[in-house]
Amino acid sequence: MSLPCFIGKFSDGYLIIDGQEYHHAINVKRLKINDKIEVNDLNGNYFVATINKIEKKYLTAVINNKVKKNIPKTSIVLYQCLPNKLSKIDELIEPISQLNTTIFIPTISQYCALKPKDIESKIAKWEKIAIQSIKQCKRLFPVNIDKPQYLFNINPQEQIKIVFYENEKSMTLKNLEIKKFDSIAILIGPEGGLSEKEIIYLQKKGFKTLSLATNILKTEVATITALSQIELMLR
Repeated sequence: MSLPCFIGKFSDGYLIIDGQEYHHAINVKRLKINDKIEVNDLNGNYFVATINKIEKKYLTAVINNKVKKNIPKTSIVLYQCLPNKLSKIDELIEPISQLNTTIFIPTISQYCALKPKDIESKIAKWEKIAIQSIKQCKRLFPVNIDKPQYLFNINPQEQIKIVFYENEKSMTLKNLEIKKFDSIAILIGPEGGLSEKEIIYLQKKGFKTLSLATNILKTEVATITALSQIELMLR
């Protein structure tokens, strides 16, 4: 059975859980002294520990052992063209975390009615979801949520750049040897797809157009499908 995981910090030889994490441990999980937990300090360390003290606003735990966690060799940067209903992105942060996305860049495409300030107001919420997500999938670091960018301003420097395009009929991920790349940029189009002007711009920036599926996918389904295929091919 998997142990409950918390975000904590190391101090004076103990792991400390406080704030909202403490509330969740005591009032939701009902943990007690001598219960075992897992703790991620967000500095690249992941521990199994035993609770040894519970105070009014924090608890401490003794480290049993440090768990070795493998960091993915390939960095995945996701340029996600945004739907006009931003709540869809709320639901997308957790699965992209599970699928080893390194950086998430909210991208404003040609037909998107949103402004940067609309998106920036959501970033704190997305960062909170990203933190909670790593406790479920037990990765070391959360997805880095970047500031929004306009599609026509992006200039990715990753070793390979991919845009999944419904009008591409022959080229797929199977045609690329993605294992040899240390960094991958992926762009997923919005509801309604990308314009021809956007595709031309992306191709000039070095993006390869690939087919993702035989059917037209919703943007959130396309994102999960693309990342799942890449995760499989990187193994």
